[in-house]
Amino acid sequence: MLALNRLSVSRRLGMLVVCAVLGMIVLITLFMLSERTLIMEERKISVRQTVEAAHGLVVHYHGLASKGVISEDEAKKQAMEALRPLRYSGTEYFWINDMQPRMVMHPIRPDLQGQDLSGNKDPTGLLLFMEFVKTVQKDGAGFVSYMWPKPGNDKPVEKIS
Repeated sequence: MLALNRLSVSRRLGMLVVCAVLGMIVLITLFMLSERTLIMEERKISVRQTVEAAHGLVVHYHGLASKGVISEDEAKKQAMEALRPLRYSGTEYFWINDMQPRMVMHPIRPDLQGQDLSGNKDPTGLLLFMEFVKTVQKDGAGFVSYMWPKPGNDKPVEKIS
C-alpha cells in the first residue's frame, strides 16, 4: 500500500485502467468459452433429434417386415432409399455403417458402400468409424467429434455425429 502512495495520480489511474481492461478480457474469454459449450450442446441436441426422426423411418420399415408385409431385404432396401435423399441443416445427411465397420449406404460417397472402414482415419489420426462403433458398443448411443469434408469440398472440417 505504501508503494502505491508513492506513485503519481496518473500512474495509479493507468494501473486502474489496465486492471479494468484485463478483468474485461478475462470475463469476455470466460463468456466465449461458455457460449461455445452452449452452442455445441445445442448442436448435439439437434443432431440427436434428426437421428431419432431417421430412426423412426427405419423402425417403420422394420415393422413392415415384422408383419410380413414386405421381406426383410426389401425393408432394408426401402429404408436405405428413404434415408438417402434426406438432408438437415442444409447439406448434412445420413449414412449407414454396420458394426464391422463396413459402409452400408452413403448418399454423397457411393464409392464407400461395401468398403471396410476400420482403417479410415481423419486428418488428426482418429479411426473415426471404429470410434463410432466403440461409442455405440460402450453406451448404445453418443457423439463423436471428427474431421470430414463437407459435400462438394475436399478440405476436412470439424463435424460431430
